[in-house]
Amino acid sequence: MDTNQYVASLLAPFEPQVPVGDLVEQLNRLYHAREAVVYDSRHPEIHDELGPVWSHMLEVGLPEKQGRRLRVLDFGCGTGFEAGMILRSDVAGRVGELVCYDLSPEMLDVCRRNLGECSLPVEFVSDRAALLASREPFDVLVTNALLHHLTDPLATIAELTPVLADDAVWLAGHEPSSRFFKNEQCWHTLEEYERSRKYQKYVTPGKYVDAIRRVFKPDADPAEGTSRAALQSGLVKKKLPRTVVHQAVDCQVLTSPEDATAGHGLDFAEMEKDLAGQWNLVWKKSYNFMGPFLQRDLPEKWRQSSRQLQECFPDDGASFSSIWTRATASGN
Repeated sequence: MDTNQYVASLLAPFEPQVPVGDLVEQLNRLYHAREAVVYDSRHPEIHDELGPVWSHMLEVGLPEKQGRRLRVLDFGCGTGFEAGMILRSDVAGRVGELVCYDLSPEMLDVCRRNLGECSLPVEFVSDRAALLASREPFDVLVTNALLHHLTDPLATIAELTPVLADDAVWLAGHEPSSRFFKNEQCWHTLEEYERSRKYQKYVTPGKYVDAIRRVFKPDADPAEGTSRAALQSGLVKKKLPRTVVHQAVDCQVLTSPEDATAGHGLDFAEMEKDLAGQWNLVWKKSYNFMGPFLQRDLPEKWRQSSRQLQECFPDDGASFSSIWTRATASGN
Protein backbone atom coordinates (compact mmCIF):
# COMPACT_ATOMS: atom_id res chain seq x y z
CA MET A 1 0.00 0.00 0.00
CA ASP A 2 1.53 3.33 -1.06
CA THR A 3 0.98 6.54 0.89
CA ASN A 4 -1.87 7.72 -1.34
CA GLN A 5 -3.75 4.47 -0.72
CA TYR A 6 -2.99 4.62 3.00
CA VAL A 7 -4.30 8.18 3.35
CA ALA A 8 -7.31 7.45 1.13
CA SER A 9 -8.32 4.55 3.39
CA LEU A 10 -7.66 6.68 6.48
CA LEU A 11 -9.91 9.51 5.28
CA ALA A 12 -12.60 7.52 3.45
CA PRO A 13 -14.94 7.14 6.48
CA PHE A 14 -15.22 10.94 6.68
CA GLU A 15 -16.40 11.32 3.08
CA PRO A 16 -13.78 13.58 1.48
CA GLN A 17 -15.17 16.02 -1.08
CA VAL A 18 -11.86 16.66 -2.90
CA PRO A 19 -9.10 14.33 -4.17
CA VAL A 20 -6.86 12.86 -1.47
CA GLY A 21 -3.73 14.81 -2.41
CA ASP A 22 -5.63 18.09 -2.45
CA LEU A 23 -7.29 17.28 0.88
CA VAL A 24 -3.98 16.54 2.58
CA GLU A 25 -2.56 19.80 1.20
CA GLN A 26 -5.54 21.76 2.53
CA LEU A 27 -5.36 20.05 5.91
CA ASN A 28 -1.69 21.02 6.09
CA ARG A 29 -2.56 24.61 5.21
CA LEU A 30 -5.25 24.76 7.91
CA TYR A 31 -3.08 23.02 10.48
CA HIS A 32 0.06 25.10 9.99
CA ALA A 33 -1.94 28.33 9.94
CA ARG A 34 -2.90 27.48 13.52
CA GLU A 35 0.47 26.06 14.55
CA ALA A 36 2.64 28.82 13.10
CA VAL A 37 3.00 30.94 16.26
CA VAL A 38 3.88 27.94 18.44
CA TYR A 39 5.74 25.80 15.89
CA ASP A 40 9.23 26.56 17.16
CA SER A 41 8.34 25.74 20.77
CA ARG A 42 6.61 22.51 19.68
CA HIS A 43 9.61 21.32 17.66
CA PRO A 44 12.71 21.78 19.83
CA GLU A 45 14.49 18.98 17.93
CA ILE A 46 14.94 21.26 14.92
CA HIS A 47 16.73 24.03 16.76
CA ASP A 48 18.51 21.80 19.29
CA GLU A 49 19.85 19.04 17.06
CA LEU A 50 19.81 20.12 13.42
CA GLY A 51 22.27 23.02 13.53
CA PRO A 52 25.43 20.91 12.97
CA VAL A 53 23.70 18.86 10.27
CA TRP A 54 22.68 21.91 8.28
CA SER A 55 26.05 23.63 8.81
CA HIS A 56 27.72 20.63 7.17
CA MET A 57 25.14 20.40 4.40
CA LEU A 58 25.62 24.04 3.48
CA GLU A 59 29.40 23.82 3.63
CA VAL A 60 29.66 20.82 1.31
CA GLY A 61 26.43 21.28 -0.65
CA LEU A 62 26.32 24.93 -1.69
CA PRO A 63 28.21 25.09 -4.98
CA GLU A 64 30.47 27.93 -6.04
CA LYS A 65 29.61 29.62 -9.33
CA GLN A 66 32.31 31.37 -11.28
CA GLY A 67 31.54 35.06 -11.49
CA ARG A 68 28.08 35.03 -9.90
CA ARG A 69 26.15 34.18 -6.76
CA LEU A 70 23.53 31.49 -6.25
CA ARG A 71 19.79 31.80 -6.52
CA VAL A 72 18.28 29.65 -3.73
CA LEU A 73 14.69 28.41 -3.28
CA ASP A 74 13.65 27.42 0.24
CA PHE A 75 10.49 25.45 -0.56
CA GLY A 76 8.24 24.94 2.46
CA CYS A 77 10.30 27.38 4.50
CA GLY A 78 8.11 27.12 7.61
CA THR A 79 9.28 29.47 10.35
CA GLY A 80 12.63 30.02 8.67
CA PHE A 81 15.07 27.63 10.36
CA GLU A 82 16.99 26.59 7.25
CA ALA A 83 16.77 30.10 5.75
CA GLY A 84 18.34 31.44 8.94
CA MET A 85 21.06 28.80 8.74
CA ILE A 86 21.84 29.94 5.19
CA LEU A 87 22.02 33.61 6.15
CA ARG A 88 24.27 32.89 9.15
CA SER A 89 26.50 30.30 7.50
CA ASP A 90 30.15 30.74 6.63
CA VAL A 91 29.24 30.22 2.97
CA ALA A 92 26.45 32.81 2.88
CA GLY A 93 28.65 34.87 0.56
CA ARG A 94 27.96 32.34 -2.21
CA VAL A 95 24.24 33.26 -2.16
CA GLY A 96 22.93 36.22 -4.10
CA GLU A 97 19.17 35.76 -3.68
CA LEU A 98 16.94 33.67 -1.40
CA VAL A 99 13.28 32.95 -2.12
CA CYS A 100 11.24 31.59 0.81
CA TYR A 101 8.02 29.84 -0.20
CA ASP A 102 5.37 28.35 2.08
CA LEU A 103 1.80 27.23 1.50
CA SER A 104 0.82 28.89 4.79
CA PRO A 105 0.88 32.71 4.80
CA GLU A 106 0.91 32.50 8.60
CA MET A 107 4.10 30.42 8.57
CA LEU A 108 5.58 32.83 6.06
CA ASP A 109 4.84 35.75 8.39
CA VAL A 110 6.69 34.01 11.24
CA CYS A 111 9.58 33.28 8.88
CA ARG A 112 9.76 36.95 7.90
CA ARG A 113 9.83 38.01 11.56
CA ASN A 114 12.41 35.39 12.52
CA LEU A 115 14.79 36.40 9.74
CA GLY A 116 14.47 40.13 10.52
CA GLU A 117 16.92 42.37 8.70
CA CYS A 118 18.67 40.25 6.07
CA SER A 119 22.15 40.63 4.65
CA LEU A 120 21.00 39.61 1.15
CA PRO A 121 17.80 39.94 -0.88
CA VAL A 122 15.02 37.67 0.44
CA GLU A 123 11.63 37.28 -1.25
CA PHE A 124 8.67 35.76 0.61
CA VAL A 125 6.15 33.90 -1.58
CA SER A 126 2.93 31.99 -0.82
CA ASP A 127 1.62 31.95 -4.41
CA ARG A 128 2.72 28.62 -5.88
CA ALA A 129 1.64 29.46 -9.41
CA ALA A 130 3.73 32.63 -9.36
CA LEU A 131 6.71 30.66 -8.05
CA LEU A 132 6.41 28.06 -10.80
CA ALA A 133 6.23 30.84 -13.39
CA SER A 134 9.70 32.02 -12.39
CA ARG A 135 11.84 32.61 -15.47
CA GLU A 136 15.24 32.71 -13.82
CA PRO A 137 16.25 29.21 -12.66
CA PHE A 138 17.25 28.39 -9.09
CA ASP A 139 20.70 26.93 -8.49
CA VAL A 140 19.79 25.38 -5.15
CA LEU A 141 16.57 23.80 -3.84
CA VAL A 142 16.26 23.66 -0.05
CA THR A 143 13.66 21.66 1.87
CA ASN A 144 13.48 20.85 5.56
CA ALA A 145 10.89 18.66 7.31
CA LEU A 146 8.70 19.05 4.21
CA LEU A 147 8.48 15.73 2.37
CA HIS A 148 6.68 13.91 5.17
CA HIS A 149 3.68 16.24 4.72
CA LEU A 150 3.21 15.20 1.07
CA THR A 151 1.33 12.16 -0.22
CA ASP A 152 3.64 12.08 -3.26
CA PRO A 153 6.83 14.01 -2.41
CA LEU A 154 8.69 13.02 -5.56
CA ALA A 155 5.85 14.40 -7.69
CA THR A 156 6.29 17.74 -5.92
CA ILE A 157 10.03 17.71 -6.63
CA ALA A 158 9.25 16.90 -10.27
CA GLU A 159 6.83 19.84 -10.36
CA LEU A 160 9.67 22.12 -9.25
CA THR A 161 12.16 20.76 -11.79
CA PRO A 162 11.29 23.28 -14.54
CA VAL A 163 12.37 26.19 -12.32
CA LEU A 164 15.66 24.53 -11.34
CA ALA A 165 18.96 24.86 -13.19
CA ASP A 166 20.30 21.80 -15.02
CA ASP A 167 23.12 21.56 -12.47
CA ALA A 168 20.95 22.36 -9.45
CA VAL A 169 21.65 20.97 -5.98
CA TRP A 170 18.91 19.84 -3.60
CA LEU A 171 19.51 19.99 0.14
CA ALA A 172 16.81 17.86 1.79
CA GLY A 173 16.87 18.15 5.56
CA HIS A 174 15.28 16.29 8.45
CA GLU A 175 12.81 13.71 7.23
CA PRO A 176 11.48 10.62 9.07
CA SER A 177 13.04 7.36 7.91
CA SER A 178 11.13 4.11 7.45
CA ARG A 179 14.46 2.29 7.81
CA PHE A 180 14.22 2.73 11.58
CA PHE A 181 11.06 0.62 11.72
CA LYS A 182 12.48 -1.93 9.29
CA ASN A 183 15.34 -2.54 11.74
CA GLU A 184 14.11 -4.84 14.51
CA GLN A 185 16.88 -3.92 16.93
CA CYS A 186 16.23 -0.18 16.55
CA TRP A 187 12.51 -0.22 17.21
CA HIS A 188 12.80 -2.88 19.93
CA THR A 189 15.20 -0.58 21.80
CA LEU A 190 12.73 2.28 21.45
CA GLU A 191 9.95 0.03 22.78
CA GLU A 192 12.09 -0.89 25.80
CA TYR A 193 12.75 2.76 26.54
CA GLU A 194 9.06 3.66 26.23
CA ARG A 195 8.17 0.83 28.63
CA SER A 196 10.73 2.14 31.12
CA ARG A 197 8.96 5.50 31.22
CA LYS A 198 5.35 4.33 30.90
CA TYR A 199 4.24 6.10 34.09
CA GLN A 200 5.98 9.36 33.25
CA LYS A 201 3.06 10.59 31.16
CA TYR A 202 0.96 10.80 34.32
CA VAL A 203 3.33 13.33 35.89
CA THR A 204 3.83 15.56 32.83
CA PRO A 205 1.96 18.83 33.56
CA GLY A 206 2.00 19.95 29.93
CA LYS A 207 -0.30 17.11 28.89
CA TYR A 208 -2.93 18.17 31.41
CA VAL A 209 -2.61 21.81 30.39
CA ASP A 210 -3.10 20.88 26.73
CA ALA A 211 -6.15 18.76 27.57
CA ILE A 212 -7.75 21.59 29.58
CA ARG A 213 -7.00 24.09 26.83
CA ARG A 214 -8.73 21.85 24.27
CA VAL A 215 -11.88 21.87 26.40
CA PHE A 216 -12.10 25.64 26.88
CA LYS A 217 -10.34 26.84 23.69
CA PRO A 218 -10.74 24.02 21.16
CA ASP A 219 -9.80 26.13 18.13
CA ALA A 220 -6.47 26.99 19.78
CA ASP A 221 -5.44 23.36 19.33
CA PRO A 222 -4.13 23.02 15.73
CA ALA A 223 -5.65 19.56 15.18
CA GLU A 224 -9.05 20.42 16.62
CA GLY A 225 -9.15 23.75 14.81
CA THR A 226 -8.22 22.04 11.55
CA SER A 227 -10.91 19.41 12.05
CA ARG A 228 -13.61 22.04 12.57
CA ALA A 229 -12.42 24.19 9.66
CA ALA A 230 -12.28 21.20 7.28
CA LEU A 231 -15.88 20.34 8.09
CA GLN A 232 -17.13 23.93 7.85
CA SER A 233 -15.40 24.52 4.52
CA GLY A 234 -16.87 21.36 2.99
CA LEU A 235 -13.61 19.44 2.55
CA VAL A 236 -15.22 16.49 4.36
CA LYS A 237 -18.79 15.59 5.29
CA LYS A 238 -17.96 14.08 8.69
CA LYS A 239 -15.77 15.62 11.36
CA LEU A 240 -12.21 14.30 11.47
CA PRO A 241 -10.89 13.07 14.84
CA ARG A 242 -7.75 14.82 16.05
CA THR A 243 -5.72 11.63 15.61
CA VAL A 244 -6.75 11.38 11.96
CA VAL A 245 -5.81 15.02 11.38
CA HIS A 246 -2.32 14.32 12.76
CA GLN A 247 -1.96 11.19 10.63
CA ALA A 248 -3.05 13.01 7.47
CA VAL A 249 -0.90 16.10 8.07
CA ASP A 250 2.17 13.94 8.81
CA CYS A 251 1.22 11.32 6.25
CA GLN A 252 4.78 9.99 5.73
CA VAL A 253 5.54 9.65 9.46
CA LEU A 254 5.62 6.03 10.61
CA THR A 255 4.86 4.86 14.15
CA SER A 256 5.25 1.08 13.88
CA PRO A 257 6.93 -1.72 11.90
CA GLU A 258 3.52 -2.47 10.38
CA ASP A 259 3.58 0.97 8.73
CA ALA A 260 6.95 0.16 7.15
CA THR A 261 5.77 -3.29 6.06
CA ALA A 262 2.72 -1.69 4.43
CA GLY A 263 5.12 0.21 2.17
CA HIS A 264 4.63 3.86 3.08
CA GLY A 265 7.14 6.24 4.58
CA LEU A 266 10.45 7.66 3.37
CA ASP A 267 13.71 5.79 2.76
CA PHE A 268 16.65 7.51 1.09
CA ALA A 269 17.70 4.22 -0.57
CA GLU A 270 14.25 3.83 -2.12
CA MET A 271 14.26 7.49 -3.11
CA GLU A 272 17.59 6.95 -4.83
CA LYS A 273 16.05 4.17 -6.92
CA ASP A 274 12.94 6.19 -7.74
CA LEU A 275 15.00 9.26 -8.70
CA ALA A 276 17.57 7.39 -10.80
CA GLY A 277 18.34 9.35 -13.94
CA GLN A 278 16.90 12.53 -12.41
CA TRP A 279 18.83 13.12 -9.18
CA ASN A 280 22.02 11.64 -7.75
CA LEU A 281 22.32 11.03 -4.01
CA VAL A 282 25.74 12.41 -3.06
CA TRP A 283 25.52 12.58 0.76
CA LYS A 284 23.24 11.40 3.54
CA LYS A 285 23.22 11.33 7.31
CA SER A 286 20.95 9.29 9.56
CA TYR A 287 20.34 10.20 13.21
CA ASN A 288 17.78 10.10 16.07
CA PHE A 289 18.41 6.50 17.08
CA MET A 290 15.90 6.75 19.91
CA GLY A 291 13.07 7.88 17.69
CA PRO A 292 11.33 11.09 18.77
CA PHE A 293 13.25 11.43 22.05
CA LEU A 294 15.97 14.07 22.12
CA GLN A 295 19.45 12.81 22.92
CA ARG A 296 19.89 15.49 25.58
CA ASP A 297 16.81 14.22 27.49
CA LEU A 298 17.85 10.56 27.63
CA PRO A 299 19.26 8.96 30.79
CA GLU A 300 22.89 7.93 30.30
CA LYS A 301 22.00 4.25 29.91
CA TRP A 302 19.79 5.05 26.92
CA ARG A 303 22.22 7.54 25.44
CA GLN A 304 24.71 4.70 25.34
CA SER A 305 22.14 2.44 23.68
CA SER A 306 21.52 5.16 21.09
CA ARG A 307 25.25 5.48 20.39
CA GLN A 308 25.59 1.71 20.01
CA LEU A 309 22.73 1.60 17.52
CA GLN A 310 24.33 4.39 15.51
CA GLU A 311 27.64 2.52 15.39
CA CYS A 312 26.00 -0.74 14.32
CA PHE A 313 23.35 0.66 11.96
CA PRO A 314 24.57 4.10 10.77
CA ASP A 315 21.89 4.35 8.05
CA ASP A 316 18.91 3.33 10.19
CA GLY A 317 18.16 6.27 12.47
CA ALA A 318 14.61 7.58 12.75
CA SER A 319 15.51 10.72 10.76
CA PHE A 320 17.77 11.53 7.83
CA SER A 321 19.09 14.46 5.82
CA SER A 322 20.52 14.23 2.31
CA ILE A 323 22.13 16.12 -0.56
CA TRP A 324 21.23 15.49 -4.21
CA THR A 325 22.53 16.81 -7.54
CA ARG A 326 20.63 16.94 -10.84
CA ALA A 327 21.59 13.90 -12.89
CA THR A 328 21.81 16.09 -16.00
CA ALA A 329 24.75 17.86 -14.38
CA SER A 330 26.88 14.72 -14.73
CA GLY A 331 25.48 13.79 -18.13
CA ASN A 332 23.41 10.86 -16.79
